[in-house]
Amino acid sequence: MTRQDSLTLRSQVLRLPCFFPSISSVKTNFRPIEYLSTLVATGEPQFLISAYDIRHEEDQLGLKLLLEKARTSGQVVLLDSGNYEKFWKNDEEWSPTKLAGVLSWPCFPLAFCFDDQTPPKDMEELVAGIENAVLREQRHCVEGSMIPIVHAQTEQLPEAVIAVARRLYPLMVAVPERELGNGILTRAGTVSAIRKALNTLETYVPLHILGTGNPRSILILAASGADSFDGLEWCQTTVDTSTGNLHHFQHRELFQDACAFCNDANLSYSIATLGHNLLFMRRLMTAIQQATREEAMENLLARYLPSKVISRILRTVDRR
Repeated sequence: MTRQDSLTLRSQVLRLPCFFPSISSVKTNFRPIEYLSTLVATGEPQFLISAYDIRHEEDQLGLKLLLEKARTSGQVVLLDSGNYEKFWKNDEEWSPTKLAGVLSWPCFPLAFCFDDQTPPKDMEELVAGIENAVLREQRHCVEGSMIPIVHAQTEQLPEAVIAVARRLYPLMVAVPERELGNGILTRAGTVSAIRKALNTLETYVPLHILGTGNPRSILILAASGADSFDGLEWCQTTVDTSTGNLHHFQHRELFQDACAFCNDANLSYSIATLGHNLLFMRRLMTAIQQATREEAMENLLARYLPSKVISRILRTVDRR
């Protein structure tokens, strides 16, 4: 199966592999609408926003105007189900019914289904539960496509993902990074096994990894076969663009480079740092896209990782 370098939506094209900078009210410093304003202003090609935060935003009109501007500008908005915020805020009232109210907005070409994390008794129950969730949410998401999220034990993920993909043939399928295994090499091996399973299908199904915003993790998992990522690191840290290392958000002056954001005295510290991070991630993903097309990921890995680590990664990943 030839690796797909783009995903065609109704009126947009998503270049693969891609990164969705995430917006959330959890573990961040500013309101979601402020991050949304930054992403729209910088013309970020794609980003993720939570249905939970949309529903709980006081300035609903301002938020709708920003999302509409993103849509008309060709930015791909991926809607998260809100279960991340539900967990950390301990909000048991968040439900598929409340998610449905946000899904009806004509702003989201892609959206994650409401994922029930109750352990199923067997694989059939797991697949049926995901199918029911996707079909339930799709009735409300008339302008976009629902993406199933697969939860399973690490060793069961390849079987579970291919079972869901065979049942639904989704535009994309997602798994949480934390369920791929405890270490990055184990996670790389799990992604490789999932990609090998998905490649047995008649059509290419891209694999999204939830909660992956670390540049090195993205590089390694993209080399292993993952196609799409999202994460909060872009708004929680500052990146050293020469190494890909992440540091404290308040340390950007220590790693200031020649980018337009770092050298614009009219920008606030926070906006400059966010722009600095976004620009690096955009350039990194462009490099990954090119390396993937040219089958040169090993060379790109060598720019950011020690050679002894790369050899271990290549031994772990099934590259057939």
